[in-house]
Amino acid sequence: MSIQKKSLLSGLNATKKAIVASSTTQPTVNAPISARVQPRVRARVAARVAAKVTARVAAKVAARKK
Repeated sequence: MSIQKKSLLSGLNATKKAIVASSTTQPTVNAPISARVQPRVRARVAARVAAKVTARVAAKVAARKK
């Protein structure tokens, strides 16, 4: 690949990264709906994380006993 192509590609990548970093538009949700949904989502995520951590700890403990 020629130097010009590499330079052009790196310039395009830098531009993409700058656009992504500068774009702050996120979809918004109505505040009352968000207030109802967020606690449920947090509870689900916490439950999943706890289950995964418990499983990993149990697996490591079982592996050490062998």
